[in-house]
Order: sequence, then structure tokens, then C-alpha cells
Amino acid sequence: MSARDRVTLALVAACAVAGAAACGVACAAPARAAPGHAKPPKATEMSYYYDLLDQAIARPITRAADPALGVRALTRHPREAVNADADDQVRLPSTWWQPRVGFRGVTPEQLAHGPGPGTGPAPGPFTITKAKSQGVTPGFYITDANGDKFIVKFDPPGLEELGSGADVVASVLMWGAGYNVPDDAIFHFRREDARIGDKVEFTPAHGRKHVMQPSDLDAMLSHVAQGPDGRYRAVASRLIEGKPLGPFRYEGRRADDPEDMIPHEHRRELRGLWVVAAWLSHTDVRAPNTLDMWETSGGRSFVRHYLIDFNGALGAGSIGEKSLQSGTEYFVDWGVMAKHLVPLGLVPFQWEAFKDPELPCLGRFDVATFDPDGWRPDYPNPAFDQRTLRDVRWGARIVAGFDDELIRAAVARGEYSDPRCSADLAAVLIGRRDKIVHRWLDGMPRRTAAR
Repeated sequence: MSARDRVTLALVAACAVAGAAACGVACAAPARAAPGHAKPPKATEMSYYYDLLDQAIARPITRAADPALGVRALTRHPREAVNADADDQVRLPSTWWQPRVGFRGVTPEQLAHGPGPGTGPAPGPFTITKAKSQGVTPGFYITDANGDKFIVKFDPPGLEELGSGADVVASVLMWGAGYNVPDDAIFHFRREDARIGDKVEFTPAHGRKHVMQPSDLDAMLSHVAQGPDGRYRAVASRLIEGKPLGPFRYEGRRADDPEDMIPHEHRRELRGLWVVAAWLSHTDVRAPNTLDMWETSGGRSFVRHYLIDFNGALGAGSIGEKSLQSGTEYFVDWGVMAKHLVPLGLVPFQWEAFKDPELPCLGRFDVATFDPDGWRPDYPNPAFDQRTLRDVRWGARIVAGFDDELIRAAVARGEYSDPRCSADLAAVLIGRRDKIVHRWLDGMPRRTAAR
């Protein structure tokens, strides 16, 4: 066991963290590998708490004590991405990323379509096959009238349209940026559309597990706002075809995948993701919000790597609004603590300039407090920590490729009931894009895809 692992485990024990949260199964439809192909890698699980303590506390400590990293920083000779080709672009083919906006022509219609079909569950009755009642918001798995499978998630109480809109809009923009994402869509339904499948297990927040009853569904929906027409709003994420293998890490390799030959922290597409995440304020970009899938295509089976769960992007914060500090500080930010230790808070924090638009559907997402140089996710990401100027400019070229028309097409997928939400969200995305372009591509040609 490494020193870093010992530090992390000690922190976990000290915090009395118990249990592990499996990631990714929620977005995957189980399937077996095609006969005659290699066996899939072993499915993995990841503890959210272990990952949090490892990345926020243990890894920064071990990085600070690493002499090799110190020498590289002092001599200004960072290690460049390993998988960049002679033109300084991602070497293809890649199961992590595909060139789209900024590299190839993408129309507003194609962007709105996303990974496709982008229509959500079929109209009419659907069957609940599994229910989730724990946590801040309820949700369930369904099979629609066409036999397609989805996971359905709702907005937090009192924040209608915030998380669902952020999830759908950010996923479409991430797809446009070239990343593999699930097909998410806004889903409206009535209570009479919902059917409960046979022997669906249900565990209420304060009670025992039992077979789900109509009264349980009514109790779940009592915490979800209804629109003026009596319908409920949710985000429906189409289950990805293939065998789920659990999350990938932003460092190291998957040892049982022979095609995973490059340490993840040295991949251009993962390092450059920092710029796209900063643009979208996707502060929850971390290993538990990823998913490896064993898929079969073109006569062979392989692992494809997905980014999932974007309800922590834009102004949303997964379980509510983003905090004021989000995007400017890590959860545990040693640098910020040191900076404000001597002046004892007399120096204003960056986030203090935030002006609330007073639009609950938008949340805390602005241009004024956005710093393209200093943006940070909720806690350190190993690939982001290794980024170099070349990685950042690669990501900035992608962001620059999203013209105003593309951005508005993506925002329309959020189906906001208040036109101010759509207008303000598009304006913020455009303003943040322009800041990134000015900071990282000023004086360089913008590689906007021709249409």
C-alpha cells in the first residue's frame, strides 16, 4: 500500500466513513459481451467519500512532497500530454473523445440532437422497474411504451428546472465538445402515465423495504412540483447499451483493459476537459461521475469512457444551488486559506462580487466572477493538475467553436418555462466563452467549424 493510500484510509477511518457508493450503474443498461470476443474487464466500484478525501486532502499532501514535481515546476518543464499527434491534436481513434465542435461542422440541429435521439421516453404509459426514495430528491427507473429504458430524476424541492435544465443543457454541450455522454432529455408526465412493475422493491426514507404500492409513488411525487397543466417535470437519462464497468479514474490506467495504455492524467482530452468544465462551471467533474462501458461495435468489443451526471453544472449544485464559493475554491483549499490567513478576511473573496439574478431556474452562474485562469472544480482533479498551456489552448479552441447559434440551440433543450432563464443562460455562456477566447486564444486564429 502506498503512502498516499495509507493517508487516505486514515482519513476515512478518522471521519468514520462507512460503505461505498457504486457509480455508473444508474446510467447503464446491462448487456453481455458478444460471443467470441474477449471477456470484459471486471466491474469496479468507488466510494464517493474515499475519492473526496483522497483528492481533497491526501493527494495534495503527497504532491507537495514529490521532488520530481517540484523540479518540473521550478524549471518550467511540465510533462506534456502523451497522446497528442504531430499537429498537437488528440491521436485518433479514441474511445474517450471524438472531434466535433471546433474541428468539424456541427449544425444547431445536430447539437440539439446530441448523442440521440434526444426525445426522451415515448409518450404514454411507462412502467417503473426500480425506485429510489433516499437522498434529497426521489427518482426511478422506467421502461417506456417502446421498451426503451431510462432513469428519471427530479429537481430539488423549491428549485424547479434548475438541476434538470442544467443536466440536459450541459450534457448536450459536452457532447458537442466531443465527449461521450448519455442521451438526456426533459421529461413531462402525468401521474396516470406511471405504472408500477411487478415486485418493485421500495424503501421509504424512514421505514422498511417492501413491495412498492401506488401510495408510495404518490408520496414520492408529493415532493415534486407540478406544472400548471398538472404534469411533473424531470430529466430522463437513456440507459447506455452495453455492460457497465463502473467509473474510470482521472489518473493511472485500467490494468485489465489492454487498450488502456496511457495514464489518464497524461491524456490530452482529459487535461483539456478543464477548459470545457470551466466554461460550464461543471464543478462536480470527478471520478464517481464517470462510467466505463463494455460495448460491441464494428465486430469487436472494447471499453468506451463516458462522462455522466451534469446536474452539478451551470448554476446547479447537484442537490441545490451552487455555493457562492463554487468555481473559485476547492472544498478544502490550502491556497485560499493561506492567502486569507494574515489579512483575517479583510481582503475580499472573488465570489463576493457575485450578483444574484434572482432566477431560481438559473442558479449561481455568471460572467463577472468567472476567472478563466483560476477556475477550480469542487476538489482537485489529477488530470487537470497536469494540464499545460498546450492542453488548455486545445480545450479553448473547442469552446471557441461554439458560436451563439449553437449555444442557443443547446439552451433550448433545457425547456425553461421562463424566457428570461433561456436568455440569461445563453448570455452567460456566451460571455464566459468570450472570456476564455480572449484569455487563451487572443491573437490566435479561432478554429470555428465551418457549416
